[in-house]
Amino acid sequence: MIMEEHERPLTGGKFAFVTLLNISITVVEIIGGLLAGSLALITDAIHNFGDSLSIVLSYSAQRIGQRDQDERATFGYHRVEILTAFVNSLVLILISIVLVWEGIQRLLHEQAINGSVMFWTALVSFCFNMGSAVLMHADSRGSLNIKATYLHLLADALASIAVIIGSLMVMAFHIYWIDAALTVAVSLYIIYETVGVVKQTSKILLQNAPLLDYDAIIEAMTQVPGVVDVHHLHAWMEDEKDIIFSAHVNITPDAIEDIEWITAQETQLLQQRFNICHVTVQIEIKHGLNSARFAKHEML
Repeated sequence: MIMEEHERPLTGGKFAFVTLLNISITVVEIIGGLLAGSLALITDAIHNFGDSLSIVLSYSAQRIGQRDQDERATFGYHRVEILTAFVNSLVLILISIVLVWEGIQRLLHEQAINGSVMFWTALVSFCFNMGSAVLMHADSRGSLNIKATYLHLLADALASIAVIIGSLMVMAFHIYWIDAALTVAVSLYIIYETVGVVKQTSKILLQNAPLLDYDAIIEAMTQVPGVVDVHHLHAWMEDEKDIIFSAHVNITPDAIEDIEWITAQETQLLQQRFNICHVTVQIEIKHGLNSARFAKHEML
């Protein structure tokens, strides 16, 4: 499995508090950024506004994901959270790319900055961002959806530290270009950290196979009494935790009366030894015997 921890639902109270914190940070940083003439503060404000939207989307997706299976979603709604994590991460990367461009433009056209306003605004932002990140940390361990939001918050906390350091350099040495340099550096770091979430969520959405030892699976399945062949394996991720698996299993003719027992044994084996949550086994006798391990598309 990709993650071992069970998902911990984001509570409504925590959701509301973190959202309020991020909206407050956004307002404070926009005002401070305009007064100080700091692109780094405006950059952080935009990230924080994105955080607020991300938290709302994450909480909504989590609530939808807890719904039971029905005729419209026979596997449930867990992938709503994966889709939300994917979209949140893409948005964060796109915003960061724009800010890299703006930072480069500012480097080429240096502007004076009020270091004192920049410092106090960044300090308040850091306290609020760090508080939000701490609140979301435990929830991020069991959900890619919440992890994407947590990365938003952590990135802004780190950005605030960088802005604080930059403001001190502005006040002490009047090095105004540091503001734009910080904007570029923080944005590049955010892109680097977020690409991993995009890769992981895209693999799940594309139904890429999880990392399984298929040789060991086939060997274990064929050791069940009465089983002579296993073929046409399929495995994919429902979300970041749950693996779905199906296979065709050939049995000997004299094992027909043991079909239910064989099915139960194969299911238990796959669930306990290979951590597969949902197993479908199709029992056959001669049909498909010695077929390919993975089904191949036949040309018409």
